[in-house]
Amino acid sequence: MKTLFSHPNFDDLASEITGQYPEIKKWSMQFSHFADEWPNISFQNVENEIEEREVYYLADMSKPWLVFENVAIFQALTRYFAQKVHVILPFYPVGTMERVSVEWEVATAKTFARILSSTPRAQDSITTFHTFDIHDVRERFYTSDDISFRLHSMMDELKKRISLDTIIVFPDEGAKKRFANAFWEYEVVHASKVRLWDTREITIENISLEWKKVCIVDDLIQSGGTLIQTAFKLKEMWAAHISAFATHGVFVKDALQNLTQHFDSVITTDTIPKNNQYLQEYKNIEILSIKQTIVDKILKISHEK
Repeated sequence: MKTLFSHPNFDDLASEITGQYPEIKKWSMQFSHFADEWPNISFQNVENEIEEREVYYLADMSKPWLVFENVAIFQALTRYFAQKVHVILPFYPVGTMERVSVEWEVATAKTFARILSSTPRAQDSITTFHTFDIHDVRERFYTSDDISFRLHSMMDELKKRISLDTIIVFPDEGAKKRFANAFWEYEVVHASKVRLWDTREITIENISLEWKKVCIVDDLIQSGGTLIQTAFKLKEMWAAHISAFATHGVFVKDALQNLTQHFDSVITTDTIPKNNQYLQEYKNIEILSIKQTIVDKILKISHEK
């Protein structure tokens, strides 16, 4: 029996998993906040459900103010004598400066890595973290050797939703380097920004896209500005159906409203749980669930009955 805890933002997903797979038991925490908004958290039945068990915790750090309470929870699991602790962190925060390009900038990615690195060992092993399509793959190496990271991807789930005659468009060279190998059986192209006087224009390598289906693929969408510019270019090239996929739909400000006006479909996942309810209000938004990847590759539950 595996024990699964979840931050309240992920309770619905955790309940789906444990409702379908009796090998996993969801255990609740008492979770609230004091009047000053600091968290008030406690576990139940620690002796039977945490001590000497392999414990999984589904964490939500999609906003800065969530970091403290999530760290407090999974670090407490290691101190309450769990045999092993696995933190499922679907969205590794990208509101971090992963590199310093101008002197005196603050590399907040390193600060975040230090916070995670402070996680104690469980009884039998170091704490492991599982995350999906991290924005900058180098960031997992910013942590100490006292924790370990495992990367997972939603690209295979996307491939189940698109036909083989879809042309994959990467919005920049970085996305192509990250994900091109996942689409080896598809025709792929990449866009780039070229500076023309005081502006930047999207260019796409010379290829015929007339009346073809295209899907722009990236790890995350924030403002969506680059994707929309790329969509304009694809329309100029007479693409017939234009979709966009990003594992993490951050959607800052009016991004979602703007994107849905320029794409036939926008596909994302449920790695940021607070977005899921309002995403369903849009007809051309599709949400792929990370549930099966968690079950298959992290919890490693057999489907043989």
